[in-house]
Amino acid sequence: MLIYFIGPGGAGKTTIANLISKKFKFICCDLDYYFMQTEGDISQYIHMNGYRKYALRNIQLFKELQAQFDINKITIIVCSSGFMTYPENLDQNYHELKGEIENHIFTFLVLPSLDLEMCVQTILSRQMNRTYLNPVIESEELKIRARFKIYTGFKCRAVLTDRSPDIVADNFIKIFGDLLLEKKK
Repeated sequence: MLIYFIGPGGAGKTTIANLISKKFKFICCDLDYYFMQTEGDISQYIHMNGYRKYALRNIQLFKELQAQFDINKITIIVCSSGFMTYPENLDQNYHELKGEIENHIFTFLVLPSLDLEMCVQTILSRQMNRTYLNPVIESEELKIRARFKIYTGFKCRAVLTDRSPDIVADNFIKIFGDLLLEKKK
């Protein structure tokens, strides 16, 4: 069974997915980490090849992760921050793939808040502490603001990361359990 976590960088997707995988023995696959394992540093890749080529490669790697999952195990795929915001015409199958993820019963939007300003401030404080990103506060803020409306427009359920990671993980498991029961009916 696949679970997808989508949302902007710094929202808490990887932190929560890793915690859930440890506490409940789920498998966790982070698309950014998979990219770095196969292609190296993301910033350098984008600098050398451009964002379009990065996005196309990221789609390929996502499909690889999807194909590797064991249907008998619960697997969380943590999508890259921009994965659901690529241009619709980027790849001939991207629109379908994006729709599949958005409409999947176990896709969760991970955000610190559904309030734009609170979300921006929380994510900025988290992102600016990630020195490996070489973040520039102005460009990070613009990116978060631009993607917020896209992400909050998706039909999937939201998981808010405005509490301690343990509480968020436990709340997620309750939501997930309720969805499993609903699906069995």
